[in-house]
Amino acid sequence: MSEEMQMDTLAYSSRMLKWAPLGKFLFVIAVLIVNIVTNSMMVPFVTLAIGLVLMAYSTNFKIPFFVALALAEAVLILAIGCGMISITGDKADPAIWDTNLLWFDVYMTHDSFNKAWLVMFRGIAGMAVMMSFATSTPIPHLSQALKQVHMPREVSELVVLIYRYGFFLLERLDAMWEAAHCRMGFNGFMNTMKTTASITVGIFTSSSNLADKAQIALDCRNYQGYFPIYNAPPKLGIKWILVTVAAVALIYVFGIYTEGWIDMTKLFFGGSA
Repeated sequence: MSEEMQMDTLAYSSRMLKWAPLGKFLFVIAVLIVNIVTNSMMVPFVTLAIGLVLMAYSTNFKIPFFVALALAEAVLILAIGCGMISITGDKADPAIWDTNLLWFDVYMTHDSFNKAWLVMFRGIAGMAVMMSFATSTPIPHLSQALKQVHMPREVSELVVLIYRYGFFLLERLDAMWEAAHCRMGFNGFMNTMKTTASITVGIFTSSSNLADKAQIALDCRNYQGYFPIYNAPPKLGIKWILVTVAAVALIYVFGIYTEGWIDMTKLFFGGSA
């Protein structure tokens, strides 16, 4: 089964499928915003809990392998970035760790260490909340929801086309990568670099040809510039707005009162920090 079919199957089998797409989107965006604007270490944990509960209810944590791999890569990149934040503190503040590591000037402070962990927690919590939305909302439903807020039809249909076309490119990339692997194209560092460059150029040059074929396929199916949806998703109602406002208010107040409860510097370095 292709990646696109896996995502569509997962979304259409979600228990949150019949929830209003705009309502879910509004709730997720609001929670992400309050997760960023508060400085409490506790708020990301609340956001993470919300995302995990929604994912458990939606799909029982079932996500395609390629999505799990992408999330793992995102967490790795996030960890590296937060590590860099932690060792680039303000030199006007007293240092916890001050040394030279290879070509890096390491200067870790109390604030930089705490900030790095806060960014890490925020990122992971944000991914959990966004995954709960992505795995429960088919792209056609999102496109239909955008029309409900008077988004131009060309924009909403472009979202669907980019989504479909992106998976076409991924399938082409996977086929080229597998073909190169079967021909020992990744045997050694230099061969790996050459093969990767060739695949990158091949994907770029073949994208126009793939776009032409996709357009022919759309014309053969009498594509008139929009994708009809016969079972329209529910519209955004006042209940979603009330729930979102209440959740944001509670999380924000919770963040104000819990700011400073967790000090990662003291947890790792003790009272000497």
